[in-house]
Amino acid sequence: MTTALPADLQKDLETAGYFPQAASRSIERSLRGARVLTHLVRAETTFDGPEVRRHLTVVVLTASHLLITHLDDDPADALNPSQVVSTTERVRLRSISVTGLSQVFDTDGQRATGAESEVTLGVSWDGSRRVDLEPADCGDPTCQADHGYTGTTSPSDLALRVSALADGDAAVEAALAFHDRLVEAIDALED
Repeated sequence: MTTALPADLQKDLETAGYFPQAASRSIERSLRGARVLTHLVRAETTFDGPEVRRHLTVVVLTASHLLITHLDDDPADALNPSQVVSTTERVRLRSISVTGLSQVFDTDGQRATGAESEVTLGVSWDGSRRVDLEPADCGDPTCQADHGYTGTTSPSDLALRVSALADGDAAVEAALAFHDRLVEAIDALED
């Protein structure tokens, strides 16, 4: 079951310019007939030495779910041409345990001089967890024994940073509006 995307979401995907057809298809499939309440599209380009990596994150809010779609470059190998990989998570709003908002304001040293210059939206839920492991040691640099591994687990949550300098004031306002709508939707479930 697929659902056609609203015109404003489709326009934002086209503006982001990173495989909008693949993003549209993935989001349409994940909607499962639900109506889009609001969305946020974040394109990101990173540089890893001589390589340029592109990434797109799209978050879509419905009445019952937060949909998170990630598109990433899949580097070509000898057997396959370049590909894009799309992964979508459907998180029930009732599963969201924490939302966070970090706001950065420019100051003149005494007071804030305007609206937010940067925001980071955070969302956590009881879903998958990320495991970071490293070899354990006893502290003796000459010890050759296998001490196993040590590490940490943390929620595989969502953090999106939006900067007025990089993305424009309108992008910061859109991120704030998305955060507000998400919090309202979660709060409405508790009533």
